[in-house]
Amino acid sequence: MRTTLIHELPFQQPTFHRCPSIRLALHDGVERAYRLDDPGSCPYSGTANSPASAYEPRVHLAYLLARQGHRPDWLARFADLPPAAAHRLALAAAQHRAATASAAAPAA
Repeated sequence: MRTTLIHELPFQQPTFHRCPSIRLALHDGVERAYRLDDPGSCPYSGTANSPASAYEPRVHLAYLLARQGHRPDWLARFADLPPAAAHRLALAAAQHRAATASAAAPAA
């Protein structure tokens, strides 16, 4: 009996997948896509930074805290983000909370 190792299995790409990201301009002033989730949480994210999106720990932290209901002005100070970036993260978190709440609501 032969044991098949995971790295020997053929890799199957999903038909379509996009890791959640948001376009932000941080302190350097250049707008780029930043991942909202930890790159290790998505099996299709590849490396931490890619041409499609980058992983910035402060953005990830601020997004998680915004999903818990923290205010944008506090997020900007705590995570050292520009106020506009903190507001966009708070909006994305609010949309996530609304989508999660509507998906969890029982069908009438």
